[in-house]
Amino acid sequence: MTNPVSEWILKASQFAEPIVEVAGRAEDLPAKINWLLLGCALQQGISLAELQIFLTELQKKIGDVAGLPAPSENLILSAISKCGLKEWSLAPQAAGIVYSVGRFTRNRKNRLDLWVQSHSPSDIWRECGEIFYMGKSNPLRPKVLVFLHRLASFSHMGAGELPPFPNSAGAKRWLIQANIYDPDENPKEKLKTANSLYRELYPKNPRLAWHALQFFAEPLGDGYFCQKISPCKQCLVSGHCRWWR
Repeated sequence: MTNPVSEWILKASQFAEPIVEVAGRAEDLPAKINWLLLGCALQQGISLAELQIFLTELQKKIGDVAGLPAPSENLILSAISKCGLKEWSLAPQAAGIVYSVGRFTRNRKNRLDLWVQSHSPSDIWRECGEIFYMGKSNPLRPKVLVFLHRLASFSHMGAGELPPFPNSAGAKRWLIQANIYDPDENPKEKLKTANSLYRELYPKNPRLAWHALQFFAEPLGDGYFCQKISPCKQCLVSGHCRWWR
């Protein structure tokens, strides 16, 4: 008999991540990676749906994150306002992050595709610390972890082992529902717990579990992203979810 959780993970694996989807609309591979990097740098205090809307709005005004002249602060603030994100905790830093990602890319000749192919994951993890709000205060640099694992959608990296899969709000919600989330764990322990969860839910390929759990009870308008995988009444994991309707 098929494990319903495994079946749900396989269904979710066919779903494109919102940030990867936005980045994929860019004109060429270097620009796609630039947008991906920006999306990862901005993913803080905001839902995936809200971030997708904001990045889409920016793409209407900016062809390439690394293009010059750099987008003005007023342009960024206008997009934030238009998307209804004035209360976003990162709103005051958003313009600085956009500029910082653009400068980071220009310093690498606007060819992040060649840069990632010639650098190991650990080198990329270290160099991304140059970017404003990309995790200097957090030794794990979770935004860089997300970037490294999303990169697989666009490009191969240089030789080296990938770091652990990042935690996600969906994984946290799953752990809360299972009564095994410990808010007192430090960030390193939480990362270890999340990776144990991915391996437990889909031992053959924990990456698929990491990908799927990003959608678990993730807000989308008046509903949730996972409802696009299947309606709540037919959902294979509704028994693991307190949010189903």
